[in-house]
Amino acid sequence: MILSRYLNREVLTSTTAILGVLFAIFMSQRIVKYLAQAAAGDISGAMVWQMVGLYSPVLIGFLLPLAFFLGCLLAFSRLYVDSEMAVLRSVGVSEQFLIKMLMPAALIIAAIGGAVTLWLSPQANELTYQIRDEHASKLELSMLTPGHFQVFQEGQGVVYADSSERPTQLGNFFLAEMPTETNPNTRIISAQSAERFYDESIDKNFLQLNDGHVYELDENQQISKITRFESYFARLDAERSIVSRRKISATATSELWDTADGASWAELHWRLAVPISVPLFMFLAIPLSRVRPREGKFAKMLPALMVYIGYIVLIVVVRRALEDEKIPGWLGFIPIYLVMSLLAARLLYLHGRANTVKAKQQADNGGASS
Repeated sequence: MILSRYLNREVLTSTTAILGVLFAIFMSQRIVKYLAQAAAGDISGAMVWQMVGLYSPVLIGFLLPLAFFLGCLLAFSRLYVDSEMAVLRSVGVSEQFLIKMLMPAALIIAAIGGAVTLWLSPQANELTYQIRDEHASKLELSMLTPGHFQVFQEGQGVVYADSSERPTQLGNFFLAEMPTETNPNTRIISAQSAERFYDESIDKNFLQLNDGHVYELDENQQISKITRFESYFARLDAERSIVSRRKISATATSELWDTADGASWAELHWRLAVPISVPLFMFLAIPLSRVRPREGKFAKMLPALMVYIGYIVLIVVVRRALEDEKIPGWLGFIPIYLVMSLLAARLLYLHGRANTVKAKQQADNGGASS
């Protein structure tokens, strides 16, 4: 019992530390991406931290198997470097006993990863799309980037404005509405300044244009009418819902099972890969962590990472084949799991055999010396 608590504490401590480092690295990259989108006017500043919070469970679900794999690897490598594993071998601790002691922790982490990928991540992705849709429908023109021409109203208009000292005001405002099936004329509006605001009570966007002109062009692009104004009020179609194309990552797991097409099968197996990978990589970490005392606990890190990268590459390749329906949906990643299981079994066998031979040699040497 004491040994089990000790090994589990070592593995979980290493896993938590690695997960924290990987999370900070990948999340910082995502924050930079969101800040760049906010600077370009694609999202608002307030949305940045909302999307960071919603992306967190998605990232944790992706990193959890890798963190647990590296945590097991570092914990066991340290035991080898400090000769603690040799002491454990001398008292009869085998690979099967190590697996038995670590299996409860692996199952708990697998359950957490499964809950994240099968339930929490789809909900987080759906909320992200809802935030983007609401923002696009209500604040379409409020995200203008001064000094840039921007397309709005689904390509039916072009707008340009200069910056202003006031955050709710635009200078040298220009707007062009392209011809449509219902209105073949082109309308161009220019103004010295424009006020922008959103009325939440009626769910409408408004613009107040000051000191400008309205030009209407006929089908031959000839000016048919010019109107000068001191103040011009324009109501934008905020009630028109702009719904983005949902990715399948935002689809609930139960709906994926009911749909059962190529893309749904691929996404379902992708989510199931997280809880399945956790115990699978625990089996691999035990033989891969074996190092000599003078090699250091990071000696087997590169081979272990190569194994993990190869596993991810196979997952991505098979996922694309599932999406294209080149392989049966029910088969999924089962061949990959079988290959990795055979690799783990082979490594465990060679590891146990090497320990047996070493123990026998030590026994023979001890008998000869006596």
